[in-house]
Amino acid sequence: MSRRIQITLAAAALAAAAWGTHGILLVSDQVDGVANPQLYDRYYENAVRDAGYTYTSWDHPTQGSPTFEELRLYKIVIWYTSTSGQAPASDPIRGAITLTEEEQDTLVRYLRDTPGDTAVMLSGMYIAWNCVADAVNETQYYRPLFSDFLKLNYPHDNFDRWIKVEDDWRYAGQGGCPIFKGKSYPIVWRQVTNYPDQLEAGGSGSASWEDLDHKLHHRCVIRAEGAKPGGGKYRIVLFSGPFEDILHEESRAELMENFINWAGVSEIAVEPASLGRVKALFR
Repeated sequence: MSRRIQITLAAAALAAAAWGTHGILLVSDQVDGVANPQLYDRYYENAVRDAGYTYTSWDHPTQGSPTFEELRLYKIVIWYTSTSGQAPASDPIRGAITLTEEEQDTLVRYLRDTPGDTAVMLSGMYIAWNCVADAVNETQYYRPLFSDFLKLNYPHDNFDRWIKVEDDWRYAGQGGCPIFKGKSYPIVWRQVTNYPDQLEAGGSGSASWEDLDHKLHHRCVIRAEGAKPGGGKYRIVLFSGPFEDILHEESRAELMENFINWAGVSEIAVEPASLGRVKALFR
């Protein structure tokens, strides 16, 4: 057998494995710069399963960064970082460890160059702070993933008016958002440090911080989408109010299903009622 045929068969096998998981990859990346990481893999795994889908897991600490060739086998990438990356992007040692610039560039390639529709969910309290916050000049660095694709407008309040999020706050969905659908979700704050990012976007808001007095603050979740040069759409959402902090398991499953449906990469078919499952048939 020629080497070319062997490579082709290997690629086909990898693709088959990816499609066998509904084309969803969960990247667990929760230990960068954290002395005692709090691991929330099960929150994401259970939400995907409860929404009726299967997935492939990628353990970042042991497997390293997924490459473009590995990501492009999937239609949805869910990359979660928990409380990693508490330093600002301008920190010369710990800046951009949540998502390195190389990883950001890989995600840009994935969103832009993978054929068809693709989607990314980023979830973690300090992703934006660690990747774009120039704390020295109190401004936002230009980074293509955040500036061009996510269309993040990083509020100055992150430098001088931090909010302290308490238990019993809510993620208040914005009208017209296909993920939150105008609903609000109570949260339970699982981290000791609780001064998370406030966001705004040139794209679309999904949810805002809502305090105990029902006052809304900046966004905790934003999303964006756009056309690809080669056809199809990219979609991306950033949960700086981390997904794992949504209080109820059924709520997390509901939001995960809404996200996957919004991702637009599947045709949904209902299996026989006796199975009670929903499956994705990817184009």
